[in-house]
Amino acid sequence: MPASNEPHPWIRIVLLLILGLLALVIGYDGQRYDPGLLDFSKGDGSGAAMDTSWIPEQLPPLSRVGPLRHFTRDNLFEYVNGHAESYINAGFKGLVVAEYGSLDPGSQPQVTMDVFDMGEPLFAFGMLMNETPANVKAINVGTMGFDFGEGINFIQGSLFIKISAFVTGLPLERWGGEIAAGLLKKMGSSPLVLGFPALGEVVETRFIKENYHGLAFFGNVLERTFKRGETVFQSFLLTGSPEELAKRKQALLDFLAKENIPATMVQDGGIPYLRIQDPYEGDWFVVEHGPQILGIFGMEMQPLVQPLKEFFNP
Repeated sequence: MPASNEPHPWIRIVLLLILGLLALVIGYDGQRYDPGLLDFSKGDGSGAAMDTSWIPEQLPPLSRVGPLRHFTRDNLFEYVNGHAESYINAGFKGLVVAEYGSLDPGSQPQVTMDVFDMGEPLFAFGMLMNETPANVKAINVGTMGFDFGEGINFIQGSLFIKISAFVTGLPLERWGGEIAAGLLKKMGSSPLVLGFPALGEVVETRFIKENYHGLAFFGNVLERTFKRGETVFQSFLLTGSPEELAKRKQALLDFLAKENIPATMVQDGGIPYLRIQDPYEGDWFVVEHGPQILGIFGMEMQPLVQPLKEFFNP
């Protein structure tokens, strides 16, 4: 009879013991796992230091005072107290802080510039939305910017930049525009495609932090009012990761179903959109395009099909 290929009984016993020990170890580690291991936005933290050569020595009439301060994921909480995790989970790579003021001995900084490297333009946009107060003025600085009185927030490429003033009357918007223009020249244009189609004459643009049109799931909304002919109407913009947009869309569909508000998918001129027949707001429309959701209140869709086609397929 040929020799058996079965292992010796004592080998089986040793293998069973090893498997049992492994199960215990895995079970123990599973009770104390590091959530960062599942946070793909976190990366390995070994990225190159941020290029600071573009940070100005002067914001006339102010001069940079003191050295630049650098923060990483490990010590960001020392500067952004209370919500450092929101930056880290959104892709944060590094922060550089510059202060400006008079060079007179004993004088205090009058302006602080915080430069957050978020790694990706979309992540920078997300933090701009999260960190900008409600009902603020949009400004033509960087890819997108806002003036909130005591300072300005704007993005350029993967950088989210906050310029805060401790005195009044300083030309923050001019400074920001000059900094953004220099960054654009140095870094090139951003691959982030965000913005509104040319739906008419622009009346105003504003940022709504939460509960847009009373909808709890519509927060961090950019709204632009247009005038087309004699009609004044609003378009709104939501952006985020595919997962975030999918959640918002599902929340909208769940709300419409719960409230028995009719909603129909329509295709007009090659543009698919959701038509919502709202008894309170009137008909409004939602269009998906890349990393954003575009909505329209107060205007029929048909006259807007051509500018939408030109925007979606330049």
